[in-house]
Amino acid sequence: MNDQRGHQLRLSTITTRDGRTLRVRSLTATDADVLERMFYRLSPESIYRRFFIAAEHASPELVRKSAQRLAAIKPHREAALVALADENGREEAIAVARFARLPHNPKVAEASILVRDDYHGLGVGRALLELLLDEARAANLERLIFLTHADNTAMIRLATGLGLPFHGRHADGLYEIHLLLQPQAVPEYKFIGTARG
Repeated sequence: MNDQRGHQLRLSTITTRDGRTLRVRSLTATDADVLERMFYRLSPESIYRRFFIAAEHASPELVRKSAQRLAAIKPHREAALVALADENGREEAIAVARFARLPHNPKVAEASILVRDDYHGLGVGRALLELLLDEARAANLERLIFLTHADNTAMIRLATGLGLPFHGRHADGLYEIHLLLQPQAVPEYKFIGTARG
C-alpha cells in the first residue's frame, strides 16, 4: 500500500495489555489533523516531557503548524510510525514514534516516542518502539539517540530496557540515551559535550 507520494506504508498491529488492537502504519502528511487532535488529548505533563514546552504556551496556531511539520516526513532522512484506534467512528492517534538522521552523521538518528496518557502502562510504547527499531535497522542506522528529562523514569526505563547495549549521560536536568543498534557503534555526546561524568 502506498501513500499519495508513492511511499511505502508499513502496516502492523499492536495488542495492548488490556486486549485492544491498534493499527500501526507509516505516518503521512495527511495525518497532521490526527496529530493535532492527539495533542489535545495529552496531559500538561506529557506535553512538557515530550515537547519541552508548558501546555499553556502551546497556542492553537503553534500546535497546528507543529503537527503539519511533524507529519511531513522526509523519507530519506526520517521515519515515523503512528498507532491508531477507531474512537467514535474516527481514526485517532494513540502513539507516535519517529527518528530523524543527524545531518553530520547519517548512521545516527535522534528518536522520540509519544503515547497518549490514557494508553500509558499498556505496552504500547514498547511495542511501537520495537517496530521503530526494525525501521532503523532496515535504514542501516547504527545508533538512536533519545533526549528526555532526567526525571522521566518511564522513558528512561523504556529506552534502556530493550535488551540493546546503551550509553547514557546526564546534564542540566536532561538525560541523553544512545541505543547501539550495531555492536561496533560508539556513543557520540554532541548535545552534552561539555558535561562531566
